[in-house]
Amino acid sequence: MAGLGGLGTAVCASLVRAGVGHLILIDFDHVEQSNLNRQILYCAKDVGLAKVDAAAKRLFEIRPTVKLTLVKKRIEKGIHIHPKAEIVADCLDDLPSRFVLDEMCRKAQAVLVHGGTEGLFGQVTTILPDSSVRLSNIYKGISFEPKIHAAICSSCMVVGAIQALEIMNFILKGREGLAFSNKLLSIDLYDFSMETLRLIPPV
Repeated sequence: MAGLGGLGTAVCASLVRAGVGHLILIDFDHVEQSNLNRQILYCAKDVGLAKVDAAAKRLFEIRPTVKLTLVKKRIEKGIHIHPKAEIVADCLDDLPSRFVLDEMCRKAQAVLVHGGTEGLFGQVTTILPDSSVRLSNIYKGISFEPKIHAAICSSCMVVGAIQALEIMNFILKGREGLAFSNKLLSIDLYDFSMETLRLIPPV
């Protein structure tokens, strides 16, 4: 779990409730008051705590038998994917960190389940280790400037639930997910529409 914000907390909660046995939680940040409108594992008394600690506390309350590995680090060049990580959920909130994570997954031969939200828009795709389409291709030409419209709880919950479904699909050895159709799911909650876009490998 790379990132424990709006998306990451929704994905974690879904996976723990589904019975996933071991999660590795990675985040460097602390809970702030402004997080509470969309980051569902935290409440007012958690403000000031490290997100990995606050998230772990709540996940153990959901299912005491879950195994959690906590990593208080920023995703940046020079760090490595945990050797036991086979599937990585990209729940980060900036493009440079996402690109670093994608490259780390490629080198570690880990599946990357990417999710992103802005306002009431969202997207999900899954990138296999040997995929010729990487996040840098999908976001080519996009500015690295911070998001203009913050995500709200509803969009985080929808996108996070779909990311969790993609992860469960791999755990259960399904072959019907976005990765095997080479598609990106685009979500528009303004008009409640979804569209799958085929990802074309770069020439």
